[in-house]
Amino acid sequence: MKNVLICASALGTMLVSAQKKDTIKSNDIEEVVVNGRYYQKYKLNEVSGSLRIQTPILELPQNVQSVSSQVLADQMTLNMSEGIVRNVSGARKVEHWDNVYSNVFMRGAGIATFMNGMNVSSTWGPINPDASIIDRIEFVKGPAGFMGSMGDPAGFYNVVTKKPTGKFANSVRFTTGSYNLFRGEADLDGVLVKDGVLDYRINLMGSSNKSWVENDKTNKFIVAPSITFRPTKTTTFTAQYNYQYLKFNQPGAYLMSNDGYASLNVHTNFNDPNFKKTEVKDQSLFLSLDQKLFKDWVWSTQYAYMDLNYDGGSWWGTFDANNKNVFNRTLSNWQAKGKNHIFQTYVRGKLNTGNIVHKIIAGFDYGDRKYNADFSSFAGGPFPINIYNVNYGVDPSKLPSSDFYSLNTSAPFYNDQGVKYTSYYAQDQIEMFNNKLRLTLAGRYTSGKTYSAYPNLSPGTPIVPDTAGEFTPRVGVSYSINENFSAYGIYDKTFVPQSGTGINKTKITDPFRGQNIEFGLKKDWFGGKWNSTFAVYEIRRQNILVAGPKEQNEGQPFQVATGEQRARGFETDIKGEIIKGLNIIVNYAYTDAKTIKDTDPARIGVQSPGNAKNVQNTWINYRFQNGVLNGFGISAGYQYQGGRQSWYGVSATKDQSLPDYFDTNFGVSYVAKKFDINFMLNNVLNRKLYSGYRGDGGEYAWIYNAPRNWRVSIGYKF
Repeated sequence: MKNVLICASALGTMLVSAQKKDTIKSNDIEEVVVNGRYYQKYKLNEVSGSLRIQTPILELPQNVQSVSSQVLADQMTLNMSEGIVRNVSGARKVEHWDNVYSNVFMRGAGIATFMNGMNVSSTWGPINPDASIIDRIEFVKGPAGFMGSMGDPAGFYNVVTKKPTGKFANSVRFTTGSYNLFRGEADLDGVLVKDGVLDYRINLMGSSNKSWVENDKTNKFIVAPSITFRPTKTTTFTAQYNYQYLKFNQPGAYLMSNDGYASLNVHTNFNDPNFKKTEVKDQSLFLSLDQKLFKDWVWSTQYAYMDLNYDGGSWWGTFDANNKNVFNRTLSNWQAKGKNHIFQTYVRGKLNTGNIVHKIIAGFDYGDRKYNADFSSFAGGPFPINIYNVNYGVDPSKLPSSDFYSLNTSAPFYNDQGVKYTSYYAQDQIEMFNNKLRLTLAGRYTSGKTYSAYPNLSPGTPIVPDTAGEFTPRVGVSYSINENFSAYGIYDKTFVPQSGTGINKTKITDPFRGQNIEFGLKKDWFGGKWNSTFAVYEIRRQNILVAGPKEQNEGQPFQVATGEQRARGFETDIKGEIIKGLNIIVNYAYTDAKTIKDTDPARIGVQSPGNAKNVQNTWINYRFQNGVLNGFGISAGYQYQGGRQSWYGVSATKDQSLPDYFDTNFGVSYVAKKFDINFMLNNVLNRKLYSGYRGDGGEYAWIYNAPRNWRVSIGYKF
């Protein structure tokens, strides 16, 4: 964490200058110490360089919300599954699988995961980003054609990892808490060759924790070294390697019952301690090269390689036909490998034509993301349990041997999925009338293939990729009403290759298409200490594959690409320092996402899977500035979700709505020059918080969040 010790008057002058002239980038100062007083950076003025664009957030014709590492530290957030989304309007975490994977929804659909500006999403990945390596997280709402044109129009979130800062800034942290949580972190940031020639940073993390459910434990460690090398004043090369290891008892703590949601004790677990544990090894390498060509022009190239390996098993099951309290568990293999190769190269810079400034980006993207898995079922079993009186300790002799847990490419449940694409794009942001009016014109042509056969029930049958190539335009406008107040509008499109089986066994090749129309207002208040964003939008998702009437195909099932969903809503975000020492994050989103076209009239008007109509979050952090309480802080927050819908699917015959969700947090802390301590109490009201769905047999399935729990974190800088 970067600290700068300066006098109060100089700090005020510097901050105002930075906000008005952008002489200091938003990631240059995360936290400033002034005679023991902390100015906390909840508000970031610019997006990271990994998003390519050169425009401050205030002037950007798109709703982008950034969450800094300082916010994560204040909230004692350890990974993406623990409420990072509370800091962004409308973003929600739905069902989760321990620390392995986090499913985030926004604007009526699931959104993709980017890391350092590159799409790293896979079928069940990437591994849940850990806070120890996160510098910031950027939520980009809408298709965002400046980053990609293949995906859902809801947007994505971009995890920006920690890299060398060029200063000596070391810190260590220890965290403990409920469920035998023990976690240690070290962040070593320094200089190998002075004058910015060679800098380094090493992030280390190790943790062990049990769970609020029985027979569940997770061990995790991370090693993440990085270097920045500047052989000349115009060339910068950065390399980062991340290694993450996970070992846990089960992929998810699902509970099931015929008697309704939350009808079982929050500590119940259907997993058996003798079932196979899962190990995950995740390696990633990020390389970037920035070459300044001449004034205002830079050529940037990035490459990412990711290698993800799962070695484990999973369980599922159904209820006994003769006893609704007996659940028959079945075991499955869970061997998976994921490999990503992602390459980007682009130029960006400025051109002047008279009094008009052109900010230009043009480049090429390539991606090859693969995910291979074997989910074969074990022929033995089942392993029955009484859900109201669970007895643990399955006979090990009846469980699969170690030979069963292997990746078999010819297995009936072998899953071969992936995405491969190439893309060419150009964008011109035209600044007129001394940058009061900005017009963005862009276009991208993407040729993509997706491999989505799941499961391949005919061993040896080649998987034919779904292919499509599309040109997607992007038009945006932003107008500065004054230097602290702007209005914007944007039109953007996206697509995803897909295929289905049509009538008479014909193949459907029309791609899924999406578009977004959005208008918004952005304003900085009181010299830029805090800001507000308001946005209204309409998203259309077209060519969704839906079931056709069987009577039109001699009673055989088939699909048609005629389904359509529409998401309409508005969002507002407020964040920053309201008064000296008081930082807040307040946001609200109304999202009406529903089906408007379907072959089944009963589905018309049904809310889209994973949607929540109303989401409102508040977080308040106040730190005393003087007197006997100088350095002490108080934090409080809550998350509310109303009108929730299960993510799993929408049935015309089963109610997939979920009860309202209300989580509360309270904390106290103390910060000195080099030392800090933070205590946080989560789920203060000890409510049963969960997400879930109704199964095909009418059963209820859900995953609990943690009941009331506490954490204490102690940090030291040197």
